[in-house]
Amino acid sequence: MQTLVFGFWQHPHASLEQLASTAQVRAVCVSDTAIHDRFTEQTAQLLRAVLEEMSAVVVQAAQPVPLKLLRRFGAVVYEESSTIVLPDTLATLWQGCGGSQQHTQSAVKLHTRWELKRGRLWGPKLTHGRTSDRCSPLNQEPTVADSLFIGDLGYFSLPRIRERKAAGGSTLTRLQAQTALFTAQGEALVLPLILPKQVGQLKELEVQVGSRARHPMRLLLLRVPKEVGDKRRKDLLEDARRRGQTVSQETLWLADWTILVTDAPATRLRLEEALVLLRERWQRELLFKWWKQHAQVDEWHTANPWRMLCELYAKLIGVLLQHWLIVLFAWHDPQRSLVKLAQVYRAVGGSIMEALGGFRSLRSAMRLIQRRMRSGCQMNTRRAHPNSAQLLEAQAVEWALTWCE
Repeated sequence: MQTLVFGFWQHPHASLEQLASTAQVRAVCVSDTAIHDRFTEQTAQLLRAVLEEMSAVVVQAAQPVPLKLLRRFGAVVYEESSTIVLPDTLATLWQGCGGSQQHTQSAVKLHTRWELKRGRLWGPKLTHGRTSDRCSPLNQEPTVADSLFIGDLGYFSLPRIRERKAAGGSTLTRLQAQTALFTAQGEALVLPLILPKQVGQLKELEVQVGSRARHPMRLLLLRVPKEVGDKRRKDLLEDARRRGQTVSQETLWLADWTILVTDAPATRLRLEEALVLLRERWQRELLFKWWKQHAQVDEWHTANPWRMLCELYAKLIGVLLQHWLIVLFAWHDPQRSLVKLAQVYRAVGGSIMEALGGFRSLRSAMRLIQRRMRSGCQMNTRRAHPNSAQLLEAQAVEWALTWCE
């Protein structure tokens, strides 16, 4: 297991020879053929079991990130998912979406939650690729007291929003299209008639959400710059093309506005602050982007389906271990750079394997990683385009905002 986890972490496309060389860190002499012969169903099951047990471990920073906006809540929790397509030969193990999409008979979906204040990561929990975000296995997790939950449209569920509120939490989410809106007095609202007209204009209304069991929330509206709306339309069309679907003209038109609902009171979450936290949710999407682009959890150079699964599980164990170390040693710094921190882990991660083999103390290995992670691993501050930490500190977005009645 250590050979695969650390071997693929240092070399995402490690050859059999490189894996055999990695095993030598533990003074294990093994041939490349022997490595090849161990890519079996049993090895895949072992790695998956280890991943599942690790994902149940709670690792969080001793102190929360020192940002005023985050202190108002017991926790700020984001949920995201990402799908990895697998070869059709694995469809009996991991079922894909099928339908009109090509090469998706087999796929696995990764579900994660990320707590912003202290860095805790729930997951990744693995399900069939066809599993809806609304059926996330993380739905069984209890609501953190006094928390703010932020999810994308795939998680929009009024029953779950009401359950979360009853348990002492709040929700911030984009508004799902065609959701019924009413005034506090029960009169139906026509969304196009109440949208702000000018770029940067804000508007906030107290509304009842839902056609039957109505839930009191705040409707938050913002007209975004044209380049933002154009980028959204491009992304919508590209995603629809990939899925073999179409996008309604109303959805494309509404891309010129950010439309949110929240049941957090205005005294704890102003509209501008909600926009900053929503942008931070996009930063959490970079987690999967980083896993795929740098750790390359969705890439392999083999036709052996069991080796593919072994690589996938081993790489996920590696990125989870990396996240634990970042949480322990660098989460307290709002300006931490996940990319730079990951580069440190890749450079010195082998020292952990040495420590596990008794060739050095685990304490010395951890101290080395800690020193490296606490030096030169911050984001570059910017004036023209502030980074996410700067926006959280300023509690403001990147362009001028004005209120409209």
